[in-house]
Amino acid sequence: MATATPGLDLAWLESLSERVPAYLERLKVGDKVGHYLPCARGATPIGREIGLGYSCFALKLQHMLGGWSKLPVGERAAWVEFIQRFQVGGARQGAFVDLPQVEFLQRGSWRDAVWSFFGRGKPKDFSQSIILAETKQAIATLAEVGAEPRVPFRDFPLTPEGVRAFFESKDWSRPWGAGGQSAGLVVFLKTQAPALLPPRDVEELLEICREFYASLADAETGAYFRGRRPAQGELINGAMKVLMALEWLDVKPHYADKLIQTCLAHPPSPDGCHLVDAVYVLQQSVSGEPSRTVRAYLNHVIEMIRRHGHDDGGFSFYTRRAQHNYYGVPISRGLDESDIHGTCLLVWALAMIWKLMAPETAAWKTIRP
Repeated sequence: MATATPGLDLAWLESLSERVPAYLERLKVGDKVGHYLPCARGATPIGREIGLGYSCFALKLQHMLGGWSKLPVGERAAWVEFIQRFQVGGARQGAFVDLPQVEFLQRGSWRDAVWSFFGRGKPKDFSQSIILAETKQAIATLAEVGAEPRVPFRDFPLTPEGVRAFFESKDWSRPWGAGGQSAGLVVFLKTQAPALLPPRDVEELLEICREFYASLADAETGAYFRGRRPAQGELINGAMKVLMALEWLDVKPHYADKLIQTCLAHPPSPDGCHLVDAVYVLQQSVSGEPSRTVRAYLNHVIEMIRRHGHDDGGFSFYTRRAQHNYYGVPISRGLDESDIHGTCLLVWALAMIWKLMAPETAAWKTIRP
């Protein structure tokens, strides 16, 4: 089978089904189910305090590799409860809040770093935007395994006027940040609004989202933006965020063939998010048998991903260097080792590539981010 799929090393992929879970075991914090470190050796003190994001990455990995269903029922329940415990009420209206992360950021010294990494334009309340991003991730992660928040999250627009205003308030000349923030709203409307509104009202709000994304679609590139064409990285990463929202909305890319051509025009940058974003764009846009050009591109991405691999069984976010910050928080010293975020992203990229190039043998699940 491997000879029928040039560039796809099935033996290597199958070995990761054992090596990655073994790596996760080394990141566990004591006997706390669901609690993980960002990396094995170089975690900073604040990196060791944070827990929500890492738990989501580890759960996604278990789900993709088929390990989640094999865990004891009690362990699965405890893990879901670990994530649910980050949900708070009061003014946060059911948001998921990792207090050490937010308290660190609110001290102020890292705000500019946060938005060079995350926002592409610092909002008035940077910590609130990060809370929304983490809330979206927690809700989407729980949904992968059929779980929900303890109570519905409520802090998002629930009227046609509010949804339209939210979309229009984003800077769509920079679609990476705007796309990510709008995708969060789509996840909330799809998963939380049904507990808060009648079905007809929910569908009206979702249709507003569909119409807005359609208005952004660029017939020349297949991407989603306003104004001048962004640089390639911004263009593809922004398209990935919009396609992520469209997947929740059950909408196909509007100009899939053009978007494929745009993606194939340049190889992705070697960092974890750029690699997975490019693969996701292709996975959502390609229908049927991938062309020779698409296969060549994916083979090149596989080789790039291999350079992120380590003897510890995982992958690093950067080539030969662990992720050093997470939403601006310095979580590690950036040593030459794997990290949990890079491992999650690149296993997901490989799962999508495997499904694209050899669906008859693909043993891993993909996720809906």
